[in-house]
Amino acid sequence: MHSFIRPARANVPLICLALLVGLLGLAAGSRAGDGARPPSAGMGALTGLVTRWPTSPVQGPGLPAAAAPAPGVKLVVYGPGRQEVATVLTGQAGQYRLQLPPGSYLIELAPDQGRGFSKDLPATVTITQGQETRLNLRIDTGMR
Repeated sequence: MHSFIRPARANVPLICLALLVGLLGLAAGSRAGDGARPPSAGMGALTGLVTRWPTSPVQGPGLPAAAAPAPGVKLVVYGPGRQEVATVLTGQAGQYRLQLPPGSYLIELAPDQGRGFSKDLPATVTITQGQETRLNLRIDTGMR
């Protein structure tokens, strides 16, 4: 019985270390989604927020129409020669982030996005190595 207890006690520091590493990993993972992480070496980042507007056909006098996050919107990124280089879907809060090599890109809504259009698109963005380029977009719902 003593031989069974001793190995268990010897493993306590290892178990504590494993728990600590796991907790640190969870904390790092929760920060990863905030958009603050730097681009990978040799890359730049394209980030933004996509909203739908207006969200109601009737708005109060003198009040701006509220915009709502647009989850699940697919954006297409084209490179030189209008060659598709990437696509990205917006998250639940309408946010998106993707890493790209430095260069100039054309951003459009995917053709299968159905109803809605954006005066913000197509848009041309320049990605710089080690930098974040922000492109916020508003999709017009057509409600008036």
